[in-house]
Amino acid sequence: MDSEDDDYSGETAVEYSKDDDDGIADGDYNSDDASASCRQQNYIALKEADIREHQENEITTVSTVLSVSRSDASILLRHYRWSVSNVHDVWFADEDGVRKAVGLLESPVVQFPNAKELTCGICFESSPLDGISSAACGHPFCDECWRAYMSTSINGGSGCLMLRCPEPSCGAAIGQDMIDRLVSEEDKERYAHYLLRSYIEDNPKTKWCPGPGCEFEFCWLCLGAYSGHGQCNRYKATDEAERKREMAKMSIQRYTHYYERWATNESSRQKALAGLHEMQTVNLKKLSDKQSQPETQLKFMTEAWLQIVECRRVLKWTYAYGYYLPEPELAKRQFFEYLQGEAEAGLERLHLCAEKDVQAYLGREPPPTDFNDFRSKLAGLTRVTRNYFENLVRAFENGLADVDSQGTSSGKASSREGGPGRDSDDHGSWECDRCTYFNTISLPTCEMCHQPRGSLDPSPARLRRFSCSTLVSTRDNSIP
Repeated sequence: MDSEDDDYSGETAVEYSKDDDDGIADGDYNSDDASASCRQQNYIALKEADIREHQENEITTVSTVLSVSRSDASILLRHYRWSVSNVHDVWFADEDGVRKAVGLLESPVVQFPNAKELTCGICFESSPLDGISSAACGHPFCDECWRAYMSTSINGGSGCLMLRCPEPSCGAAIGQDMIDRLVSEEDKERYAHYLLRSYIEDNPKTKWCPGPGCEFEFCWLCLGAYSGHGQCNRYKATDEAERKREMAKMSIQRYTHYYERWATNESSRQKALAGLHEMQTVNLKKLSDKQSQPETQLKFMTEAWLQIVECRRVLKWTYAYGYYLPEPELAKRQFFEYLQGEAEAGLERLHLCAEKDVQAYLGREPPPTDFNDFRSKLAGLTRVTRNYFENLVRAFENGLADVDSQGTSSGKASSREGGPGRDSDDHGSWECDRCTYFNTISLPTCEMCHQPRGSLDPSPARLRRFSCSTLVSTRDNSIP
C-alpha cells in the first residue's frame, strides 16, 4: 500500500521468517523432507495488538542496550528500517557518526543559563522559561509555535516521523516524548498511527495483509471459513460462486483492455512530442535546405505534429470514457466505438505520414514523388484527422445524444442514405466514405486513405446504427 495514505489497509499484518529464501542443500534432498518443508508456515499472522507489542519490545531492547531514551531509540529504529541488529552494528562502529546522521545531539548547541525570559525564534515574542521548549539542540521556541509546527507536520502525512528542529541550520531530531507533551490528543493518535504504519511498511520482514480488516483464517482450497471446517475434497456444484469468479475475471480483463490502450496512447503522445521537437529543431532546417524553401512555407509539418500530439491526448481519454460508459446502453457503445475507431484510424494514417513518409525527402536518395504532392497529402490528412476528432469530442459533449435508446440516429438523414451528394458532386469529384476526402472522379480508390470507391456497406441496417448528422454532416473537405 502507499505509505502516504492517511489510513492503512487493515488491522492485520504478516511477519515473514528470515529463512524465506533458503532452499534445500544439494545432496540432501529427500521427498519427505521437501513435503514437510512445503507444509511449514513461513510467516506469522499478527493483529494490531501483536504489532504494537513487537514494536514496543524492539524499542525497549535498543533503549536498554544503547543506554538511550525510548524516544531516541524509536528515532534510531525508524532511520534503520526497524532492524535492531543494524542499529547495534552501526552504533558500536561509529556512535558519533550515527548521532549526526539521525539528529541525536549529546549536548545543546545553544544555552541560556541565567535568562528569565527568552525570545521565540518563530514569532519573536518574549516568553517566560516555562513557556519555552527546545529540542536537544537548545534552540528556543514558544510552546504555541511548537504546537503549530508539529500539528502542521503531523497533518501533512507520515513525514512527521522525521521531524527536525525548525531552526533552518539545525538538524536536531524531534522525538515522540516532546510531541506527546505539546500536541493535542488527536495529533498524538495520528502520530502513533504513522509510527505503527512505519513499523510495518518500512520493515522488510513485515507487510500488511492484502485483505482490509482481515480477521488473516480460511481454507486455501475451498476458500471457506476455517472455523468448523471439515473435508472439502467432495465436489459441490457452486454455480453462483463460479459466476462471481467469472464476472470478476471479466471485470479485470475489461479494465486491463482500457488501461493498456490508455497507457499506449500516452506513450505515443510522448513520442509525438519528441517527434515535434525533432522536427522543429532539426528536420525543418534539412527540408528547407533540400527543397530550397523557407521554413515559413513548411509550417504544415509543424501543424501536423501539433495535431498528432493533441489527438493522442484526446484519444487517450476516450478509453477512460469508454470504460465508464454503461454496458446496457448498447447503441451508444456501438456508436462510440465507431467514432473512436474512425478517429483512431485517421490519426494512425496522419502519424505514419508525418513520421515515415517525410524520411524520403530527408535522405540522399531522390524522393519517389514531388514534394508538393507530399505537402498536399500531409495537409489533407491533418485536416481530415482534425475533423474526425472534432466530431468525436462534439459527440462526447452532448453525451452521444445523437443515438436514441433503440439505436437509431436522432439527427436528420445524412447524404449516406441516397442521392449524389455522398458519392459525387457537380464538379467531377467523389467523396470517400471513410475519410470524407474529395477525389477526382476518374480515381477508383481514395487518394488519401486508399479505400476503394463505394466499398463500405451502404445497407440500411448499417446506416441505422452509425449514421449521424454530427458525424457525416456535409462539408467541403476538399483540398485547394
